[in-house]
Amino acid sequence: MPLVKDFIERITARESDPINQARAQMLFYLVMAYFFFGLSLTVAYAYTGQIPQLIRAIVISILAVVTLYVHYTFNVWRILSHIVLILITVIGVWANILIYVQGINAATLQYIWLACAFGFYMHGSKVGWVYAVINIAPVLIDAAFFSKDYFFLGAGPQVVARPIYIYVLIYDFFAIAFLHYFFFKVFNKNIATLTETKNQLNSTNAKLNKTIEEIKELSNVRMRFLSTMSHELRTPLNGVIGLTNVLLHQEPRKDQEETLSVLKFSAENLLALVNDILDFNKLDSDVVELESTPFNLYDLIENIYAATKLKASEKQLDFTFEVSEPLRSLILIGDPTRITQVLLNLLNNAVKFTEKGSVKLSCSELAIRNERVEIRFLVEDTGIGIEESRQRGIFDEFVQASVSTTRNYGGTGLGLPIVKRVLELYQSTVQIESSIGNGSRFSFDIVFPYRKDAADDVKSSAVKEGKSANLSKLKVLVVEDNAVNILVICKTLNRMEISPDVAENGKMALEMIAVDDYDLILMDLYMPELDGYETTKLIRGLADPQKARTPIIALTATVNSQVVDEVLEVGMNGYLSKPFHPDDLFEEIRKHVN
Repeated sequence: MPLVKDFIERITARESDPINQARAQMLFYLVMAYFFFGLSLTVAYAYTGQIPQLIRAIVISILAVVTLYVHYTFNVWRILSHIVLILITVIGVWANILIYVQGINAATLQYIWLACAFGFYMHGSKVGWVYAVINIAPVLIDAAFFSKDYFFLGAGPQVVARPIYIYVLIYDFFAIAFLHYFFFKVFNKNIATLTETKNQLNSTNAKLNKTIEEIKELSNVRMRFLSTMSHELRTPLNGVIGLTNVLLHQEPRKDQEETLSVLKFSAENLLALVNDILDFNKLDSDVVELESTPFNLYDLIENIYAATKLKASEKQLDFTFEVSEPLRSLILIGDPTRITQVLLNLLNNAVKFTEKGSVKLSCSELAIRNERVEIRFLVEDTGIGIEESRQRGIFDEFVQASVSTTRNYGGTGLGLPIVKRVLELYQSTVQIESSIGNGSRFSFDIVFPYRKDAADDVKSSAVKEGKSANLSKLKVLVVEDNAVNILVICKTLNRMEISPDVAENGKMALEMIAVDDYDLILMDLYMPELDGYETTKLIRGLADPQKARTPIIALTATVNSQVVDEVLEVGMNGYLSKPFHPDDLFEEIRKHVN
């Protein structure tokens, strides 16, 4: 029927929960059924002349019509279901016991059963129990009292014709049966839907897990590719930069020195590009974790300043740095490598985009309390500036401040995205103040744990003493298969008057160690016949404890955190990536030999 269909669609459209939709429909069907029930009883009782029963039948029909109207017009099925339950209790159960039957008959039990079931289905266990108790109570009272005069009204029970009584019983039984049928039909339908949804979810999860595995594999392939490319690029760069450093220390002519400087500059720029791509890939893959290393901020800033000063002086810029006095005596706990990376990226950009004027780096404390210090880092310049509309976008990968930036100044657009990701690890962000032609100010705040640097003078003197140590008497074995790398390492060691022995693979290295004692071994990781990992394991397993404890420093063009963990796991003492700066190699040697 269109009218019934429209009614059901209207009342169910208001509810998104399938169970509540079923409850709204159940209320409609029950009220509709009792409307026709009351209507038919009205006709029957009018014919038999039973006035009390006629009045009850008319009341049931009228209340059913009102309930249907309210149910259709307003979304109040919960309130209406309470009203219906109260009417069943009052008109059906209590009225039968007190007036119409004055006892417990089959029809009364049907109403009790109907009220209990309807209460639980419509409102759940708590409210269902309330209606169950209210409707069951009369049965208990009837059983408890033997004197009918004590409980019932003065008038006797109302006699009902047998056909009408049988009709009432059948109708009520069917109403109760339908109530259970309808609810469990919906219940089973929802179970089937949930099972189907669960199966679909499991299927989707399986596909998602497969996709995740494919993405991980793709990420691993990308990492392996970048690692391989890094190794292949760094190997020739090690030769170019290493031999350029060697030649620059051999007192070249002025014109040769200029050519070598340009060569070194170009090679280092290419190396910086390779490092940026690798760093961005690691940060983008969430494989980077911050270290907790003690460091002195003033010393760190001084080194960063020294590393950038040459580029600034070449452009005749006024380049200065400033560290507030309270910070100079503190030892911070953090990751100095990542802080250096952030500041070098910002400073290199400041120098690159400033043709005249100044560049300044300053560090100041915002708050010092509870052994934690909040520090503001500020890099400001008088360069070309950044248009306001593009200031947020420059932190996206491969994005420059303008279309002409790459053409005029070079770069990959990875420096600032790396800055952004490193600072996110510190739960910090970069603030920008800039406008075209008026320079730029980049600032960020980081909170560090700290301790007082009571032994600063002792530490400085120890470092100076270590740097002045004579290493010429060291006996060093270089294990390397690449001829260019051998030349670079040997020439670099020769600067410290160290004459190393060379083994072209791990097998040869073991033979040389067996007949000679070495103070230090510089070990390449990837070689034919026997690689650096296996060679180190065999050295650590030697019977001679002195030979087995020989310090081993890994030298490799492959750069990732996994390699660092692996070299330490097999028993190596240190790690140095190629290309390396001569000072870094000497510092690593001093660290591991007496």
